[in-house]
Amino acid sequence: MKHRRSIDTLRELYVRSCEWRGRDEFFADERERIDGAEALRLSRAMADLYARAGAGAGEVVALLCRCSARHAVSWFAGMLNGRIVCNLHIRETPERIGESLRWLDARVLVHDEEASQLAREAVARSGRPIARIVLGARGDAAFGWDDVVAARDATATTGAPAPPAPAGDDVAAIILSSGSTGKPKGVAHTQRSLLEAAKGGQYALGGLNRHDCGLLYMQPSFAGWPIIVLPLVAAKSKVFFGAQFTPQGCLDTVERERVTLAPLVPTMWRMVFEEDVAKRDLSPLRMVTIAGEPPAPSDIASLHARICPRIASLYLSAEGLTASGVIAFTEDLLRPGKAASTGRPAPGVDVRIVDPAGGFDDELPVGETGEIVVSGPSMAAGYWNDDALTAQRFRDGWWRSGDLGRVDAEGDLWVVGRIDNVINTGGIKVSGEEVERALLGNPAVAQCAVIGVPDERFGRRIEAWIVARGAAPSAEALGAFCRDQAGLAGFKVPKVFHFVAELPTGPTGKLYRRALRGDARPLSTHRSGEHP
Repeated sequence: MKHRRSIDTLRELYVRSCEWRGRDEFFADERERIDGAEALRLSRAMADLYARAGAGAGEVVALLCRCSARHAVSWFAGMLNGRIVCNLHIRETPERIGESLRWLDARVLVHDEEASQLAREAVARSGRPIARIVLGARGDAAFGWDDVVAARDATATTGAPAPPAPAGDDVAAIILSSGSTGKPKGVAHTQRSLLEAAKGGQYALGGLNRHDCGLLYMQPSFAGWPIIVLPLVAAKSKVFFGAQFTPQGCLDTVERERVTLAPLVPTMWRMVFEEDVAKRDLSPLRMVTIAGEPPAPSDIASLHARICPRIASLYLSAEGLTASGVIAFTEDLLRPGKAASTGRPAPGVDVRIVDPAGGFDDELPVGETGEIVVSGPSMAAGYWNDDALTAQRFRDGWWRSGDLGRVDAEGDLWVVGRIDNVINTGGIKVSGEEVERALLGNPAVAQCAVIGVPDERFGRRIEAWIVARGAAPSAEALGAFCRDQAGLAGFKVPKVFHFVAELPTGPTGKLYRRALRGDARPLSTHRSGEHP
């Protein structure tokens, strides 16, 4: 291997990791297995197609794909020749995807063969001349997977020179999301911030090495994908991509692939807990992570007793990725009263608690609840095409999270919930997540979600949606549990309990509370009275 550059960009890290991974499997899924050397050849071939399809350096290549090995080599291909990659939400409508393509000014769209019709319609809606590359049969697109393979073979034959390398401050990836208004918001990461995420993630994920195998169910359009994939690639570990999460399929994959790292969100873990895990061989697991929303103490107890003794509870974000977060490990979580804490900042990371209505420097005293503000080495450069929002949320390396939290007297961070999920009931503000964690302590509650519903008397009334474990308990029993055992004040106890077969989740498996405000249909509803 002839190395001409130091590793100061994600591009260089990916090239070296592929080379050192060699003939060992690097990216795998149910369809195919790609070793390190082949991953680099395919990525270089795909990068060549990006240029031939009309995407120049600094221009956007959008990807409309589910989790797969082919998607992974396509995403990293953008790093090789200075393109900017952006994963789109594959479950969005053609209209919304078209809007995103237009807003990004994307020049190329890479998509799964199964998404061909969706991609065609989205490109038409965008009003842009966008070339399509299909990760399967070409059809009416500019290129298909056969062209990638042909370009791979041609590059190997001709020994074509590598394209000019991007600089560390060049934007390399956009993590796309839609806020509460539905307006697209793109978190812009540079080659350097992605590199730092890849390196710093070694701490968050427990010291990865080339013998590890990480299992990934997060769809590419969400921050969980780079949060997990980048550290695994940096460590030259194997990544297995699961197409769609089911608890049985997850356990099957852990056994078959000898998975050592299983990162899931709390809703997913709660579904796994309902399985008979005692009959499964989970011995390969050396670490499990729980992230995406604060876990309940019962989640930590079940993980430790039934799944894996080594746990990391991660507080991470699209803006900060894996090296700019707060981590609680097993030793932290098992301390009395600390199971729901978020831990302490990772190396090079700092946290402030500020007045949500104030500025970056309006810090609150220890123990008071306010907005969490974070700084760290993998912090994004800002928001794509939105200078106003960037100025509002980023300053001097610090980022305002929009999350509520507090730091206790021992220095541990506690994430209370989202500012936008605070329920103003009768003039008193209540965190929906706090009520959820209390309910999850009841052995009759398998899963739950708490939201505020318009109410003439209280402004908003607190309602809980519950998946029961066995027979549904009465509203009176649940209300008494919240007050007497979980210690909730009376005004925090839900006034209505809806019992459902399942809760709505988004593409990442996280709880999708917004759906409860309209489409979810309860099996039964119990009212707990009009207590204050």
